[in-house]
Amino acid sequence: MSNISWKLRDAVRQRLAKERGTVFKDPGGRVRVCLVYPNLYGLGMTNLGFQTVYHLFNRLDNCVAERAFVPDGGSLPEHAKSGSPLFSYESQTPVVEFDIIAFSLPFEEDYTNLPALFDLIGIPLKSDERSAASPLLIAGGVAVSLNPAPLAGIFDLFLIGEGEGSVERLVETFASGSQAGRKKGAALQAFDEIESVFVPSLYEWEYDGATVKEMRPLPGAKEKVRAAKNLNLDAFPIPQSFIVTPESEFKGTYLAEIERGCPRGCRFCAAGFLYLPPRWRDARSVKETVTKGIAMTGKAGLVGTAVSEYPWIKETVEAGIEAGGDVTLSSLRLDMLDARFMELLKKGGYQTVTLAPEAGSERMRAVVNKGLTDSEILDTARLVADAGFMKLKLYFLIGLPIETDADAAAIAELTAAIRGVFKKGSISLSINPFVPKPVTPFQWHRFEQAVVLQKRLDIIKRGLSKVSGVIMKAMSIKEAAGQAYISRADPRAGEFIVESAGRGLRSAMRKGGRLVEDSLYRDRPRDESLPWDFIDYGVKRQYLWAEYQKGLTLRQTPPCDLGSCYRCGVCVE
Repeated sequence: MSNISWKLRDAVRQRLAKERGTVFKDPGGRVRVCLVYPNLYGLGMTNLGFQTVYHLFNRLDNCVAERAFVPDGGSLPEHAKSGSPLFSYESQTPVVEFDIIAFSLPFEEDYTNLPALFDLIGIPLKSDERSAASPLLIAGGVAVSLNPAPLAGIFDLFLIGEGEGSVERLVETFASGSQAGRKKGAALQAFDEIESVFVPSLYEWEYDGATVKEMRPLPGAKEKVRAAKNLNLDAFPIPQSFIVTPESEFKGTYLAEIERGCPRGCRFCAAGFLYLPPRWRDARSVKETVTKGIAMTGKAGLVGTAVSEYPWIKETVEAGIEAGGDVTLSSLRLDMLDARFMELLKKGGYQTVTLAPEAGSERMRAVVNKGLTDSEILDTARLVADAGFMKLKLYFLIGLPIETDADAAAIAELTAAIRGVFKKGSISLSINPFVPKPVTPFQWHRFEQAVVLQKRLDIIKRGLSKVSGVIMKAMSIKEAAGQAYISRADPRAGEFIVESAGRGLRSAMRKGGRLVEDSLYRDRPRDESLPWDFIDYGVKRQYLWAEYQKGLTLRQTPPCDLGSCYRCGVCVE
């Protein structure tokens, strides 16, 4: 601890002084866990998954969890000058001294921060270069739950799926292990007994060019990893802003997850399939959490996969308003809005209404299984205008399966039509290249060529050139390509992550040549082995393929009918 710069410690202590809800525990006799968020403090403290895992570890008597983040730009020179390692916030202990280092990885874009973080921690990035005395390196979060393969050569084990049911078992397994050699060889097989844990060293990969030929478990290892699902949300505390800080990205907003899973089945949406089945939290508990949050910050943010479909959403927003605060929602479903809901949102302090038509034509909305008509979208835009909102944000995708130039032009045409009914205020248009994700019907589809994506963007820009009051922003095609590669990659992608230190993933990927190009721009056949096939997500593979084929032929699938629908495999009769 003595080699940590006092300037760095003082900066962290000042930040801690602004927090409410921080947990300080005596580490004596407890399993010590350092939770690392691979990005800046403000982003990490906005992430409910990170906050919830911190709470889950610390509610165990035999465990203490602390936090660490990517150092801010201003503190990096001091780290370099003083030789200070990455250290935890709560006790300012070097991260390398903890028993377990657990990374929360919700986004693939953060993978390129790993080399620098491991260097600051002072441990080798590759797992086979670390000794048995090294801390246990764990990863969890949405990105690695969808596909842990790209990081298989880096982490000792992965927690796949929802964390509530896995954290306690993980700590118990670690605590019951011998003091020496916990992390290597036979010791890791104890963690393999947890059905939602993936131990990469217990499996062998065989390749055939750009594809995975086979992934084999070693003797004694389980054949399938089962993604953890918390089917009874009310058995655990509501994920919320357990620590409140004015320095989070959503400062002044107390976040709370009110539901999990979405019944709609949009074919591009990984969260929609990963978090099946849809589950709603107890209305009374949600209202109490919202009221508590507003008392602390004055504003509550309701979070979930399909927030506007929460059965008691209007009552929850009303409860927040009655408590004297503002209420925001993480997403709004176009066809779930009505005049009363819009009035509530206005009273709740809503400034910008965000809607996601996803595609400009009804044809393409049938492809993605978002069965909204142009008339329904325009009616909703009219509702927004009539409620007095002055800011409207629209999300669209380009590069979807069977998309044509005409479909891109339809985005501009629909936006112009929306401008015709939303006449006052501004419209912000967000255009993102479609990124195929694991555990979705479109996991077999290619990422579109950059030249095609750029052409589609140009078509939209030209179509909007004479439409006033519309601001268009587009995600970088290169960034989207990097995400598209890494999200469906096999363990060989780990080499690109190692190479990305200081240069960015796209630059490092160029070394992969045909291997990367083939992975990005090729449709996969039905029987091709995918790097995440060893994980049982509950959703049947054949169901996802059938949905893919339905999308290509413009056929739609109705929403989940809980209690009577068993088509995808998640719910069991």
